[in-house]
Amino acid sequence: MFFIGLTLLGYVSYKRLPIELFPNSQLPTLIVQVTTSLEMDPNYIESKAIVPLEGAIGTLESIEKIESNITSRSGTIILYYNQNANMKYSNLKLQEKINVVKATLPSEFKITVVKIDLTQITSQFMELQIRGAGGIDRIRNITDEEITPELENITGIAGVQVYGGQQKSIEVRLNEKACKSLWYNHGTGHKSSEQQWKAAGFLSDP
Repeated sequence: MFFIGLTLLGYVSYKRLPIELFPNSQLPTLIVQVTTSLEMDPNYIESKAIVPLEGAIGTLESIEKIESNITSRSGTIILYYNQNANMKYSNLKLQEKINVVKATLPSEFKITVVKIDLTQITSQFMELQIRGAGGIDRIRNITDEEITPELENITGIAGVQVYGGQQKSIEVRLNEKACKSLWYNHGTGHKSSEQQWKAAGFLSDP
């Protein structure tokens, strides 16, 4: 009877256990998002915003690794903390550092801190479908040039990824013999080389 009672108690307790799609926990990761409404050189974003932020963030405790990604309109700094780190305290200290550095950055940059919460992960992603006439490439161009910048400027959005269509690119192939005959050298004499290319008919004034 004793073992039957334990079995029944275990079964009833098991049935009353709450079932959740995701456990109530947080990943030891914080994300610093740098956005701008202007199209900029990624090197400018790196030197004026990402590098100063990384320098300040690097002095914080419990950080194992820092990764950075930069595009022409945004930069992302991902902070990986130790598993035993107090994320509430870490988030507070990170925000304090960001507030200090933010005052020294150019005004065109907007800085936000994103915390990954597994209990809200299902509501942190949104998928949009863009439809219209003119073909898939035209829709892709409109999405890249008009829709994506507007979405990236919305507070709380960490990043926007576009799939489908063909992304615009320019491929430049140089003739090695022609470059040598025009004294073309990567990284040196760019202005004189440009004048020589125009004189040879390879380039024209806009």
